Amino acid sequence: MRRTLVAAVAAGTLVVAGCGEPAAPGPSATPSASGGTSSASPDPDGTDIQVTVRKGKVGTPSGRVKVRQGGTVRITVTSDTADELHVHGYDRTLALEPGKKATLGLVADTPGVFEVELHHSGARVLELQVS
Repeated sequence: MRRTLVAAVAAGTLVVAGCGEPAAPGPSATPSASGGTSSASPDPDGTDIQVTVRKGKVGTPSGRVKVRQGGTVRITVTSDTADELHVHGYDRTLALEPGKKATLGLVADTPGVFEVELHHSGARVLELQVS
């Protein structure tokens, strides 16, 4: 089942929202404390992770995102500054341009826990747990 995880940071205030698998078919939405929403939609193809970086602060769905070994992971980042996303262990990188969405896709074929970070700022984005 595909999971979509959403996070946002606005004006230095971290707003984190994440959704697991919905209880019923079809998309679901969960309000966050700030009035925003996160959504999850069923799909056997993998996991979508949405990350927003504003004023040097990283909004992530959670500290650790669990994914199925062999599944597809797509990490989409929108940043207000240039940087580079790096997935350790898979040695995959993604150039980030200010104000533009960028997506890194990979097949999670190696089990373990892998740090995802921003290279230039050194900010930790999340841990990817593959099992």
